[in-house]
Amino acid sequence: MMKDQFNIPTYIINLKERKERLNHILGQFRGRNEFHIQVVEACEHKIGAIGLWRSIVKVIELAQNNNDDVIIICEDDHEFTHHYSQDFLLYNLINAHRQGAEIISGGIGGYGHAIPLTENRFWVSSFLSTQFIIVYKKFFKTILSYEFKEDDVTDLVLSDLTSHKMVLYPFISSQKDFGYSDITAIHNEKPGLVQRMFKKTEMRFQRLQNAYIKYSKS
Repeated sequence: MMKDQFNIPTYIINLKERKERLNHILGQFRGRNEFHIQVVEACEHKIGAIGLWRSIVKVIELAQNNNDDVIIICEDDHEFTHHYSQDFLLYNLINAHRQGAEIISGGIGGYGHAIPLTENRFWVSSFLSTQFIIVYKKFFKTILSYEFKEDDVTDLVLSDLTSHKMVLYPFISSQKDFGYSDITAIHNEKPGLVQRMFKKTEMRFQRLQNAYIKYSKS
């Protein structure tokens, strides 16, 4: 795929009443022609995680119908970091696929264990946050086959469904704090929690990256 042909299907999940979030997320992609965006109305449920999962399933079904090979699923609180570039995304999207990735996160608020695969791409045992994820076609069926339970957590379920998962670092995506969350109640009770989680996770990755650079070049 040539750079000027790079146009990845990007599905944005948004509750129709959250106009401020829709305006925010559309602004994030304005002028970024490498993304072909489609806003998908989120599925509502009294349990936020179920609504999010059903929304992801809805996106995957759309992607299958469109015969997409790889997609981005984006929540409306996604925010690009200053580390984002089209070249960085394209390089990692292609090379992660060659390494067998089924899902990649652009930025997370926590993880279990991590192993550096390259200087900027890490395998993780589990991850938190789904505001910007790259999903390859070979993972679609697995997602659609899963029966989501009331006590499930969406990001942890995605982690458990495949061992072929990666995270990009430096993060190209973070979460904007709107002062509330439609998915995770604890974020409403503890303002700034998401940002603190992302910051702590970045520090952990920075240490791993430093060690990788030091010992891989020694």
